[in-house]
Amino acid sequence: MSFGFPSEDIFDNVSFSIYEKDRVAFIGTNGTGKTTLIKLILGKETPNKGNINLLRGITIGYLSQEVIQSEENTLYDEALLVFKDLIRIEKELQVLEEKIASNPNDQKLIDDYGKKQHYFQINNGYDYHYLIDMFLSKFGFKKEDYSRKINTFSGGEKTKMSFAKLLLSKPQLLILDEPTNHLDLSTIEWLEEYLKGYDGTLIFVSHDRYFINSLANKIYEIENHQLSYYKGNYDYYVNEKRTRYETQLKAYNNQQKEIAKMKRFIEFFMPKPRFVSRAKDRINKLNHMKIIEKPQGEEKAIRINFKGDSLLGKKIIGFEHMNIGYSLDKVLVSDINALVLGKDRLAIMGDNGTGKTTILKCIMGELNPLSGQLVRYRPTNIGYITQHHFDIKGNKTLVESYMEDFPMMGEKLIYNHLGKFNFSDDDFFKTLDMLSGGEKMRFVLSKIILKDYDLLLLDEPTNHLDIITKQALIRALDDYEGTIIFVSHDRHFVDEIANKILYFSGGKSYYHEGNYQDFKELEKNLFDLEEVVTSNKKEDKKVYQKPKNNISLGKLEEKISKTEEKIEKLKKSQFDEEVYSDSKKMKEIDEMISSLEEELQELTDQYLERA
Repeated sequence: MSFGFPSEDIFDNVSFSIYEKDRVAFIGTNGTGKTTLIKLILGKETPNKGNINLLRGITIGYLSQEVIQSEENTLYDEALLVFKDLIRIEKELQVLEEKIASNPNDQKLIDDYGKKQHYFQINNGYDYHYLIDMFLSKFGFKKEDYSRKINTFSGGEKTKMSFAKLLLSKPQLLILDEPTNHLDLSTIEWLEEYLKGYDGTLIFVSHDRYFINSLANKIYEIENHQLSYYKGNYDYYVNEKRTRYETQLKAYNNQQKEIAKMKRFIEFFMPKPRFVSRAKDRINKLNHMKIIEKPQGEEKAIRINFKGDSLLGKKIIGFEHMNIGYSLDKVLVSDINALVLGKDRLAIMGDNGTGKTTILKCIMGELNPLSGQLVRYRPTNIGYITQHHFDIKGNKTLVESYMEDFPMMGEKLIYNHLGKFNFSDDDFFKTLDMLSGGEKMRFVLSKIILKDYDLLLLDEPTNHLDIITKQALIRALDDYEGTIIFVSHDRHFVDEIANKILYFSGGKSYYHEGNYQDFKELEKNLFDLEEVVTSNKKEDKKVYQKPKNNISLGKLEEKISKTEEKIEKLKKSQFDEEVYSDSKKMKEIDEMISSLEEELQELTDQYLERA
C-alpha cells in the first residue's frame, strides 16, 4: 500500500497484517502518518496504490464525535442506544409473558419465549444497566448527570461520553487514537486493565510509553515512509530496535569499506590494459550491489539544555498543614505536608480537578493557601510553564516571535537554535497559528531554556510530545542542576524523573519519597477494601465490609471481571447439545448463573459506592 499527498509521500509500498485479538500499537514521531494510517483503515482515505482489506462484516469502533447520535438525548438515554436490540427483546419478552399467562399450554409461545430469553441472557440482557453505570462512573459521571442533555456538557465530557459508549458497544475491532489524552489518571489505570481483557482486536496510536508497554503485543513503527514490525511491547521494541540498529550499522560500515576497496581497485587498475577486465568486473559488481542504507539512530532527537543553579540538599519550599482551594467552603486539598530540597524532582499527581494546578499557582504567589503555610526558605528564580503557554496563537512567524523576545540574538543564531528543536528551514517562517500541538510545545521549550531558573514549575509538559521528544526532555531534565516541581499524568515520565510524589485524591494529599511505581504499591494500603468470607447456614456467601487491612479497588475489579467470565462461560455452555437436551443440567446451570449474578450485583454495588 502506498499513500501520499501531492506535496508529500506518507507510505511507500508497505505491507502488514493484523489478526484477531491482536493488540497493535502504531508509534512514530509526530507527522509520520499515524493518524493518516487510521484514516486509511477506516476508509476515510484511499490508498494511491495497493489495498487495505478488512474482514467482511467486521464491526469497527473508533472514538469520534460521530459516536454520539444526538446531543438532545440525555446522557443515560444515549448510553441506552447501545442496547436498543436488547431493550426491544426485553419488551417482546414482557409481551410473551403476558400471553403465556393467559395461554399456559401454548407450546409455540413457550418455545418462542425460550429462544428469545436465551438470546437475551447470553448477550448480557440482565446486566446492561449495571454495565452503563460502571462505564459512566469510570469516566467520571455521577448519577445526577444521567438526566442532563448531552449539549449541556463540556467538550471534554462529550469525548468521555463517546468513549464510554464506544466501549459499551464492544466492536470486534477497536481503534483508538491517543486514548489517554485528557483522561484522569485513575481512568487511564482502569482503561488499561479493561483493555487487557478486551475480547476483540485493538489498534491504537499512543505516545504513552506506560500504556503501550501494558497493552501491546505487536508494535509497528512508522519511519521514513515505511513500517517496521516488532513482536512485543515497548520495552521489547527498545531493545530490539537497538539490536537492529547495531546490526544494520555494522553491515553498513562493512559494505562502505567494501565499496571503498572496490573503488580504489578500479581507480588503480582501470588504466592498466592487463587488468581492465578485472576493473570492469568490479564496476559491474558495484552497479548491481544492493546498497545498505545508513541506519538512523537518535540524530533527529532535539537537544535541550536547561540552565539553573544547583542548590543540592538545601531547603527550597515547604508545605506545612496547607489547605488549598478557592474558598473556605470549598477546600480542594487539605493538610498538605511536603518538603522540596535543592535538585528534587517532585511530581504532583491525581485526577483532573483535584488541585494540581492550584498548588502550582500557590507556589507562584498567584493564589494564597486557605490555611497552613507555604514556606519559601530562600529566594529562587522560577520558570513557570503552564498548559496555556502551549496554546500560543498569532500571525507572527517563529523568527519574528524570537526577535521580539530575544532582540539581541540575531537571525543566524535563531535559525541554529530552532534547528536544535527539529525546526527546519521550511518551519522558520510558519506563523504561530500554523503550528501543531507538538510544535508549539517544542517552540515554548526552545525559549524557556535560554533563561536561567533555579526552580522549574511544569504543568503537563509532555502533552502533545512524541516519545522521542519526551526522551530528549527527560535527558535534559536529568541534566538540569536546578529543582523541578511538575504536574503530569504520564506515568513513564514521572517514573523517569521524579524522586518524590505528592498525590491528591478525595480531598487529601499523600506524600511519598520514591517514584510512581513505588507509590502504586503503597496506594493499595491507602484506599482499598478487603474481602471477608463468612459462612451462612442457608448458603455460603461472600460478604464485604470495611476491615482494618484493605485490599485494592483493582482486586474488586478483578473479582467482578472473573465473575462476569464465569457467568459468560455458563451462558455459552447452554448452547451445548448435552446441556440444552438435558432439562436437569439446564436447570442446574440456570441456578448457578442466578447465584453468580447475585454475587456480581453485590460486588458491583460495593464497587460503585466506592468509585
